[in-house]
Amino acid sequence: MARPPRVHIQNRQRSLKTDAREIRALVTRVLEGESAGVGLVGVVMLRDAAMAELNARYRGRPGPTDVLSFPAGTAGWPAEEPAWLGEVVVSVDRARAQAAERRRRVRDELRRLIVHGVLHLCGYRDDLPRQRVRMRRREDHYLRPSPRR
Repeated sequence: MARPPRVHIQNRQRSLKTDAREIRALVTRVLEGESAGVGLVGVVMLRDAAMAELNARYRGRPGPTDVLSFPAGTAGWPAEEPAWLGEVVVSVDRARAQAAERRRRVRDELRRLIVHGVLHLCGYRDDLPRQRVRMRRREDHYLRPSPRR
């Protein structure tokens, strides 16, 4: 049996209680479902102010965004180590606001943002309408309850 992916979680906010075990299981489900292999993924949860800084620095856009993905290059990464796939950064403030707008639980919105970010690490794009539809279908797939074994 293959080793599961490693998920490193950094919770840099205190406004929303999160479940690290649930986040790890969700990220693992996506990576295994996308055949991303054994790898290491970082998930960082921030408030809007920190997210706005990242959004300005890396995308040149003012204000916060809900999720950013930073795919990693593997050049120079030791072959014997699990591949560093990248990092997903989520704004819990945006998750809370979007949950209210969409009339869903904050936990569900946070989960959707994490799945969205991990799919970007797996190579999915959402620049064009067709790509967005494909990506949304994959998000929906991973957000459905997993079948009991």
